[in-house]
Amino acid sequence: MVGFFLKKNFCDIWDNFFPLFVSNILLVSIMVITGLGVSYVFNYNLLAGAGAVVAACGFIMSLIFAWGINARKIADFAIPGIKIFFTSLKTTWFNGFVFGSFIAIFFMVMRETFKVYIAMYFESGSITGLLIAALLGWCAFVTAAALQWFVPLYYLQEENGMFKCLKKCFILFFDNAMFTIGIFFHNIILLLLTVVTFGLVPGINGITVSTTNALRLRLYKYDWLEENDAFNDIEKRRNIPWDELLEEDKESLGPRKLASFLFPWK
Repeated sequence: MVGFFLKKNFCDIWDNFFPLFVSNILLVSIMVITGLGVSYVFNYNLLAGAGAVVAACGFIMSLIFAWGINARKIADFAIPGIKIFFTSLKTTWFNGFVFGSFIAIFFMVMRETFKVYIAMYFESGSITGLLIAALLGWCAFVTAAALQWFVPLYYLQEENGMFKCLKKCFILFFDNAMFTIGIFFHNIILLLLTVVTFGLVPGINGITVSTTNALRLRLYKYDWLEENDAFNDIEKRRNIPWDELLEEDKESLGPRKLASFLFPWK
């Protein structure tokens, strides 16, 4: 399943390179302007600056959130569109803003709390401070890895609300811990590539496509478990018939090889 995900994800990003590139240019431009505004506020007041960070994260996430509908279309072998992005933005901006603000507040609180307890360890040698700091670090890591599923869940399962998405994010993490962590580090690699290319390739929107692809394929597992009444069957859960479940997607993608991307005239 992982091998097919990597192949499909590469093909999807390649096939939709232009819309992703343009959307990333717009997103990076907005992020730069927003960042300059936040820096300006920080120069005058730290508390106001913290509020500006929360508002900026909410604003940027509302744009990423709206792009989720196009990420789903790409993952479903459909064609993305700028019109559907703006249509989605009208209806989902609030959810995106709340989610982005929540992330900013959560990690700001975690950061300040971590600093307190790690300082306690270095200043007084408190083992308790070190243990609490380590616990906070793991909590932040698990939360970051779990929340990567939030936007894809919202669009792939349209019946999900905000709180239901949050709950399912952590259910998915603990039920698919290795897969979730693997996708998390895969997205970090994509993020590093994004930084090298100044936010353009694959970009934040490309990473959203990647996570949506991963979750879309993973959800086949739960459809199969439900159809076979195997949620509590440990043996069946360990032997998911991925070849059978991915057969239709493999046919839709086709037998594409790397050489066809590099040398399309052959």
